[in-house]
Amino acid sequence: MARRRTLTLLAATMLGTMDSNALVPVIALYALHVGADPIQTGIIVGLFSLVHAPANLFFGRIADRIGRKLPLEIGLLWDSVSLFLYAFATTPLLLALVRISHGVGSGFVGPSSMALMADTSTSERKGRAMAIYGMSLGFAVVIGFGIAGPIVKGLGFAALFYVLSGGLLLGFLFAVFVREPSQAMPKPMAWRRLAAYARRPLPAAGYASIFSLYFILGAFVTLVPPHIRDELGYDLPTAVLVIGLSFTAFAFLSLLLHYPAGVFGDRYGPVSPAVIGLVVAGAAMALIPLAHDLPTLLVLMGLFGVGHGFVFPSASALVARGSDPEQHGLVTGLFYAILVTGVAVGAPLMAAVGSVSNDGVGIWASAWVALIGLALLARASLTPKVRSESPMVALPIEDPK
Repeated sequence: MARRRTLTLLAATMLGTMDSNALVPVIALYALHVGADPIQTGIIVGLFSLVHAPANLFFGRIADRIGRKLPLEIGLLWDSVSLFLYAFATTPLLLALVRISHGVGSGFVGPSSMALMADTSTSERKGRAMAIYGMSLGFAVVIGFGIAGPIVKGLGFAALFYVLSGGLLLGFLFAVFVREPSQAMPKPMAWRRLAAYARRPLPAAGYASIFSLYFILGAFVTLVPPHIRDELGYDLPTAVLVIGLSFTAFAFLSLLLHYPAGVFGDRYGPVSPAVIGLVVAGAAMALIPLAHDLPTLLVLMGLFGVGHGFVFPSASALVARGSDPEQHGLVTGLFYAILVTGVAVGAPLMAAVGSVSNDGVGIWASAWVALIGLALLARASLTPKVRSESPMVALPIEDPK
């Protein structure tokens, strides 16, 4: 029975995050399709994250106050409506408004679903439970990236939005059957206490690493699709298919490396795999502008996935090790908020750089932001007992919008 309840939650979580992942390979091209210029495209891509960041933090606190299940259900229904409206967003302004709605609704899903998973697992099996949760989101990334290109190429953008809207409705049905543990809600963490915790060397390194990774990912999502289209000379439907294939290579390798990176971090501390991941992701991003054929592009996209797979569980471990287990909603919300802030800043800023020069320069320039995370990881490596703290609790792979 407990296993069935867990599977129900994981199914709702996967369907609740597959939508935003499926938009990653196509949202920049869709923005261009409805008439956005390059700077408007970067703003449209980043708007989701701009509102998603504070929404995660706010709704994480709400989940600590009123429970997890209701916010999860609201978020799934809200996102279903938003995805349906994408099909009718035929101007840059309408698309921007729908992106804002989508970002707000998604802010319910992440903190509430993760807090539910944490609430329903024992302290002895917390790491395993969160790893399984992360795997469900990893599958959402792979499936979302994998279906976007073929659906758009064969049936058009609107068909993709309708399919994703239906998937969210199915996720809501799963959420209805999720059981929330009957327990007293803990007193929400004070904002001042949370800020003090986030300034500690280990959590600060985790937050900086995830910000750096997702700043790069924001540029990746905004600039790599049009770069692929222009560099390889594909028409729009073929470009969407190729972009979906290349993003699937990234997502698959990230998923494949997620758990081994967690084991590596358990044995040697999370700083080392985070450093490896940021170096690999930054190097792959810097080299993408030099790719002039599909095989080279796929290799570099795969390397970016390797870097992502190393950074994500390591950064989440740095954040989670010293956190209060009774404050899952807010601590997780802050992690998500910083993550999506990276995209919200990286997408428009690097789009502006690309518009002044070209997409390749913007892609290359974004790679240097990895130095922010590497600097705070170096600081964390000098902190005593980095390796002797409690075992890793890996947070999940989040949608990079």
